[in-house]
Amino acid sequence: MDPKIALLWFAPLLCGALIPIHAGMNAKLSRAAGHPLWATLLSFGISFFCLVVGIAWLRPTLPSLSSLYAAPPWAWVGGVIGVIYVMATMVLIPRFGAAAFIAAVVAGQMAMAPILDQNGLLGTAPRPVDFFRITGAMLSIIGVLVMQFEKA
Repeated sequence: MDPKIALLWFAPLLCGALIPIHAGMNAKLSRAAGHPLWATLLSFGISFFCLVVGIAWLRPTLPSLSSLYAAPPWAWVGGVIGVIYVMATMVLIPRFGAAAFIAAVVAGQMAMAPILDQNGLLGTAPRPVDFFRITGAMLSIIGVLVMQFEKA
C-alpha cells in the first residue's frame, strides 16, 4: 500500500475514536440542559459557530444557487440524520453505555454500507460486495450481540 494512502487511514480512525467521546459529551450536555432537544440545539449552535470561524479563516468560494438547486433532494436530509444521531447519543448512552451504543451504531453502519456500495447509491461508484465485506459486516453485528450477553 502507498504510504500516503496508509496515512490517510489515520483520519477515519481518529474520527472513529472521537465518536464515543462525542457521544459521551452529548449525553452529559443533555443532562445539564435538562432535555435532549435543548442539548442538541446547543451542540449544533457550537458546531455552527465553528463552521463560521472556519469559513472566515479559509474563505472558500460561495456556492452558486444553481449548484445548490442541482443537488438531489435526498442530499439535504443529512442535517436531519445528524440531529437524530446526536439526540440518540444523549438518550441512549446513559441507558446502554458507550461501548454497547457505539457497537450497535457500527453494526448498523456495517449493515448499510455494503448495500450502498453494491448499488452505487448516494452518488458513489458501485463496489461489488464480496465474501470479505459480508464477513466483516456479519462480525460487526455478531460483536453487538456478544456485548449484550452480560445483560441476558
